[in-house]
Amino acid sequence: MKQLLHVEKTREVQVLAENISYSRVGDWYDCTWQDMKLDVICPKERNGHALQPCLVWICGGAFITERKDIWAPEMMYYADRGVTVALVDYRTSDKGAFPAALIDIKAAIRYLKAHASDFCIDPARIFTIGESAGGTLSTLAGVTAGVPEFDRGEWLEESSSVAGAVDIYGLTDFSVLSAAANEDAVPSWQMAAFLGADLKTAAKKASAVNYVTEDTCPFLILHGSADTTVPIAQSEALYEKLTAAGVRADYFVIEGAGHGDVLLYQDEVKARVLNFIRSF
Repeated sequence: MKQLLHVEKTREVQVLAENISYSRVGDWYDCTWQDMKLDVICPKERNGHALQPCLVWICGGAFITERKDIWAPEMMYYADRGVTVALVDYRTSDKGAFPAALIDIKAAIRYLKAHASDFCIDPARIFTIGESAGGTLSTLAGVTAGVPEFDRGEWLEESSSVAGAVDIYGLTDFSVLSAAANEDAVPSWQMAAFLGADLKTAAKKASAVNYVTEDTCPFLILHGSADTTVPIAQSEALYEKLTAAGVRADYFVIEGAGHGDVLLYQDEVKARVLNFIRSF
């Protein structure tokens, strides 16, 4: 059967730019180098395209593993609704203790600002978002604007500040965490590997609650009420710090959801994230 179709453009066509090197860091006892990579989901037709918000997605994995692309299908919700999405690699604890991962995320933000026009990004509307360990890093990126010790490497002419941050059941205060209270909790050895040798000092520096000021960017916090891996008290502490400082904080507790629960990735929840970034 031969048929002529009259087709109208009703949506943006998205493309995936893969494995873009945003930074270079030391590897194998600093004897060699490793390129840090990111992927970008953005409109195919970018010439003359209006600038749009950007979500910097940070995968979780207990600080010991991560895959920048594993959540790419879920990120299409945002891409199809006018948001550029960057999926970012960072150093896990076997590659470097804190603040290595945070340094990577902030370098990726600076790279995206330096190349914003390549991906239809409005550099004033870049947001971090992450789950679990990624939520920890998203939160830290949000609260450490202007903290120079975490801005290292390339693209230093750009600021690593963000317009807002989304924390999905991340750790926000390492000082109150102890040995695992139950078999599901984050094991103490994983936290120790992330923090490095000087645990007490690193725990303070890696705790986002210690950086909150009246100038901190707005936050959206998501946590499951049945999370036995990261205590919900971690999100409560961040929310209390933000509100006490007069910072906008939208906090949603997902009833009955555990750690990594599919309930946190339903469109009803994603719509809250989308509304948050569209409010800027």
